[in-house]
Amino acid sequence: MIGKAKPLLGGAPTTSAPLFGAGLTTSAPLFGSTTTTASSLFPAKTTGSLFGATTSAPLFGASTSGTLFGSSTAPTFTSTGGLFGPKPAASGFSFPSTSAKPGGLFGTAQAQPTVQTLQDVIQNSEFLVRSLTAPDLYGDERDTVMVKLNQLLAACGIGNGYFKADQQPVAYNANGPFYRFKAIGYNRKSEYRESDGIVALTLNVNYDQLSTNAQRQKLTDALNVIVGNNTNVRTHLESIRPLPGENATEVLIYVTEKGKGRISCRELCAYFKQPTQEGQLKNQLCVTDVVARSSMDDAKLRVYLETPPAGFDAQVWKQAIRENPDPERLIPYPIRGFEQLRKRQKLQSAEVRLVEKAIEGLKQRLVSVNSEVAGGSSRYSVCRQRQKELSYRLLRCLTMQTLVQRYSVAVDVREEKLESRLEALNAALVAPNQIKNRIANLLVFLRTNSELLKTWREPTISLKDDEAAQIKKYLSRCQQALEAIVSVVNSNLEDLKLMGAQF
Repeated sequence: MIGKAKPLLGGAPTTSAPLFGAGLTTSAPLFGSTTTTASSLFPAKTTGSLFGATTSAPLFGASTSGTLFGSSTAPTFTSTGGLFGPKPAASGFSFPSTSAKPGGLFGTAQAQPTVQTLQDVIQNSEFLVRSLTAPDLYGDERDTVMVKLNQLLAACGIGNGYFKADQQPVAYNANGPFYRFKAIGYNRKSEYRESDGIVALTLNVNYDQLSTNAQRQKLTDALNVIVGNNTNVRTHLESIRPLPGENATEVLIYVTEKGKGRISCRELCAYFKQPTQEGQLKNQLCVTDVVARSSMDDAKLRVYLETPPAGFDAQVWKQAIRENPDPERLIPYPIRGFEQLRKRQKLQSAEVRLVEKAIEGLKQRLVSVNSEVAGGSSRYSVCRQRQKELSYRLLRCLTMQTLVQRYSVAVDVREEKLESRLEALNAALVAPNQIKNRIANLLVFLRTNSELLKTWREPTISLKDDEAAQIKKYLSRCQQALEAIVSVVNSNLEDLKLMGAQF
């Protein structure tokens, strides 16, 4: 099962968070069991309402029949010197006075890794290899069974590997070099910069509860209260999208300050992760996670690509980098275990459904636009017909008015000339074999020979090379003869001028 795999130096067992921000997974050991008690994400307690009432319910709760946000009276936050604090002398947006600092690749706080010496790394790797190749527990054939069992546990990334009675067992996890249920996928790079100030809030609510404009406006008002209820600092919604699960929605927001523009995503994320604001987000908006959305700069991306993830061979990681289908938009990302793979598949399915929903909305808009265009065309035809009718009526009115004005006036010479000319034109039109008769004959010919005229093509004349050369030679001689004639004529003109000057 192990093959020729070598232990990865520095691959001490660590506990890693799953791919999509779920909680840490703790597996029961192989020998014996442990009992863990998970604390509730939203403990049952009574807090002050977001808008100053004595009791509060979540923003999206359906247990009471009151309004969505409770009372309309909002408290003033004077005791917290937060990121958006309403201090008159200070700026409307500055770093918090708490010890929380933005860090990590995407704005989350980075945990300080345990410092290990080279001797510890070598010793841990040696213990790992011994547990998988040569355990010394019983001194008989049972050690062979333990080898296979430890190899199976290491391949599954669970349990502990016992290799010697007086030594602590080696813990196997998904970050180990012998873990087999792993692969490398590709994630799309973020299109947002840090200056865009985009922060993702994961809400434990259904997407349908944020589908209307009124509900989204209430969410924006609640966020404005959390950021300090300051008229100079406003919250804006970038986008809302559903996540896998019945009650999971991602909301992208950004905050603008008057006179400064957008707040950076790291500052905003650090502000939301302060204890006061974090509690308000959890209790009032059912927020489970806050992540800053920004793309990596070139230096961080280069370090990320040059450092293989824990448990992955460097050659496999480099191969994934070389085979990246779109290096400008995608980056390789490790996938460990079926849970992470299933979550990625669910996210892709949710993205497909979101795209299909957007396409369906575009189709409906296209149908409505086409109907509006058809209605506009019909109204245009009606207006055009009405305009023609009004024009004819106007001409008739002008004609009648002219007739009334000139009813008792005798015909003058100009009108007589005009009448004679019109009569001559009419006679020329209606005379036999004239314009009117010719037009009628032409129309008859076009109607009777329409198919023949459609299929008729102008004949093309093609010349061979020798024929074209002869024609070119003939035209050249003609040109030379014409030039000679022109020169003779010019010389004769000069002679005539001289003769005229002498006489």
